[in-house]
Amino acid sequence: MAQRIVPTLLILASLYVVSSHAEIYRYQDEQGKWHFTDVTPAEDKNAEQLGFDKTETAAVSSRKKTPQDLQAYLSDSIKPNNDIEKATLAVVKIETLTGSGSGFFISEQGHIITNKHVVRITATKYWKSEQKKLESEEKKIKEAGDYLKQKKLEMRSYKKDLENYKKRMVKAHKTDKATMQETYDYYLKRYNNQKKEQSRITDNYMQAKKSLAKQKSKIRRSKASSTFKIILKDNTELQAKLIKLSSEFDLALLQLTGSYKTPYLKNAPRFTQGMDVYAIGSPLGFKDYVTKGIIMGRERGNIVTDTQILPGNSGGPLITPEGDVVGINTAVYRADGTLGSEVFGYAIPIAVVEREFADEVN
Repeated sequence: MAQRIVPTLLILASLYVVSSHAEIYRYQDEQGKWHFTDVTPAEDKNAEQLGFDKTETAAVSSRKKTPQDLQAYLSDSIKPNNDIEKATLAVVKIETLTGSGSGFFISEQGHIITNKHVVRITATKYWKSEQKKLESEEKKIKEAGDYLKQKKLEMRSYKKDLENYKKRMVKAHKTDKATMQETYDYYLKRYNNQKKEQSRITDNYMQAKKSLAKQKSKIRRSKASSTFKIILKDNTELQAKLIKLSSEFDLALLQLTGSYKTPYLKNAPRFTQGMDVYAIGSPLGFKDYVTKGIIMGRERGNIVTDTQILPGNSGGPLITPEGDVVGINTAVYRADGTLGSEVFGYAIPIAVVEREFADEVN
């Protein structure tokens, strides 16, 4: 039993990784465009040092009071050079208790469209399998706890046997004491080694148990969450409230708290098979990334694209070269046995959003 339980504990304990940090700097060039680098810029660059995490870009709040006209503020501070960069001004990163995703403004009143599964982890179609994994880990941890309880009793009995043996050794004939001492020293060493190993396994068990409890707590709280952190392109942090969850589609509507005028994406007048498209979002914990592809076709009402869609892109827009939105990046299809790049992305057409949230936005 120990051989089966211990590796599980070691795997669980390996999840506790201390994030490393890199020194990141940003500065504006003569045209006012922002540049980010992990190499210390020249002194004349007047660079600002940022504390970005290498595994997940940390949001840095604006030190000044956020202006209400975010549309003008972001345009003036970022100064986009083309339609794609202009479109990125309307895309946001959404942070929740259980992770992060993407979203984008669909009105100048701060309405944000995203995927339902971004703000409700239990809404994803993969939730049942994830729930089974959690239940499986919980079962393994319980088995490990039962094993450690039994091992503790065995070690207590082992220690008592050693104490009794030592008493017998004291009373033994001197001709037997040397042999008995060797035997005692051998088993005492084994006892101490097992005690150290048990202590190490217990620590791993307690870490895994706390981690699972924390994860389950976050999931419970996320089911009732109604406000979320919104991070703009310039790293300004704001709050948004949940307005509506679609009952039929993987869609959710949020709105910034407070009175803001926001940049927003206009709907593309049309889209065709083979046209170039771009996905904007916050993949793999980063923010404000763009990938390019084409519209391959349609399947079951969804737009199919070969544009690279990564974890964290969910809820972000799929746009035309002119910066107009055609759909909401929602899912990835990967055929069995294929390489990581051999995938299709699915996007919900923007027309569906119009129909679903017409009463709330208009």
